[in-house]
Amino acid sequence: MAARKESARRVSDCVTALLRDQPFFGSLALRLPIRPDAARETLASDGREIRYSPDWVANTDADLIKTAIGRVVLACVLKHHTRRGEREPGRWQQASQLVTHGLLRDAGFKLPPDAEAWDGISVEQAYDRLPEPQEHGGEATDSPPSAGNGGGAAGPQPDTDDDDGGGDDDHGEPQEQEPQGEDSPDANDGNAPADASSDGDPQADDAPAEDTPSDAPASCDPSGTGEVMDAPSGSGDEAGPGKAPPDVSAEEQAWDEAMHQALNLAKAQGKAPGAVEETIRDAHRSTLDWRSLLRRYMTDAAARDYSWSVPNRRFIDSGLYLPSIRSEGIGTLAVIIDTSGSVDSDALAAFWSEVREVAAEIQPERIVVLQVDAAVQDKEQYAPGELPERIVVKGRWGTDFRPGFEWLDEQGIQPAVCLYFTDMDCDRYPETEPDFSVVWADYSAADGLSPEPPPWGEHIRIRD
Repeated sequence: MAARKESARRVSDCVTALLRDQPFFGSLALRLPIRPDAARETLASDGREIRYSPDWVANTDADLIKTAIGRVVLACVLKHHTRRGEREPGRWQQASQLVTHGLLRDAGFKLPPDAEAWDGISVEQAYDRLPEPQEHGGEATDSPPSAGNGGGAAGPQPDTDDDDGGGDDDHGEPQEQEPQGEDSPDANDGNAPADASSDGDPQADDAPAEDTPSDAPASCDPSGTGEVMDAPSGSGDEAGPGKAPPDVSAEEQAWDEAMHQALNLAKAQGKAPGAVEETIRDAHRSTLDWRSLLRRYMTDAAARDYSWSVPNRRFIDSGLYLPSIRSEGIGTLAVIIDTSGSVDSDALAAFWSEVREVAAEIQPERIVVLQVDAAVQDKEQYAPGELPERIVVKGRWGTDFRPGFEWLDEQGIQPAVCLYFTDMDCDRYPETEPDFSVVWADYSAADGLSPEPPPWGEHIRIRD
């Protein structure tokens, strides 16, 4: 019992250290129940919870425990737990480790000496480039050895000249999923991570502190850096041949939401991992329309931070004392509308309708609306319920992105988020990035030569 408590304390200390030093990874880990599972080799996640081997935790350097926690939540952000399909589990696990190790290395995590990293490819591409296992269960003779066996290079470094250039994101040729058959417990009784619309304080966890029999497949961790298990299947009745389990879309969307909030929190602390942010920035956009993205940016603008005054209830029964996440709401929302040239009135109407609806939900203290072409042409301030049903456009001259930000600065206005509705046909930006989140709501035409993307801020396309 004393050893089990010590392992729980070590895991708790590692999550706390991640919250301090690597808030992107730490806040993701904080969303999941954490429980001991002696059947795991090291530490694992299926996207719904984190399981750890008490013996491994007790005998492993804290830096490597933090690496394993970081790796499993990163693999879930990249949807490795939903994309395996019928691929061979051990080979998929190795591919997942190969494509995440480089991101972890660049983020400052400590990796085992023999851990290999393949940069700039997706998990599916890594899987295809790994040697196939032999028929009778053994790996092919040229199969990359695991780090724990003291092996050398994990096969030839892949030639990335012919890859899709996107790193490991959601565009990595996902295959149709089949129900995996394991009956993993669903600690959240729904889609983990925790509901992002809540106050961020995870629900209480009923898992007992002692080791419980594992109902997951055999453990597989070739590099000793944490394993990603398949997401629990849906009911099975709805998952016909060739179809994904019915909860996969919701699972992936929940992780997109968690990823977005974690990035915002890390950015607020000046600790966003650059390589990770670049890799996952567009990972979820192929599955979410612009309205969902705009809503997410606005709701994420509510100030979120950690609070130790009330411990996180989910982890107490497991002997883990971790902070909860609190939300303070949103102060000022700024909306800048580019009124130069020919404003797409249909796109503006759809954009404005969504802004009004979400503002009514999140209830910012005030909403500042600027109309700007080459200068500020109109400025208004509203309460959430006072936004007009439509915008009467003023301006129609040239485009300059600087005046709107200069006006906010002159007025001493520091919004929680600034939404800039524009066709992006301009290259005149402020010399320095503002100290607040900026979302470029781009209504430029989908066809033809696209304008240059903004040098900073988030970029979403307003089109149906």
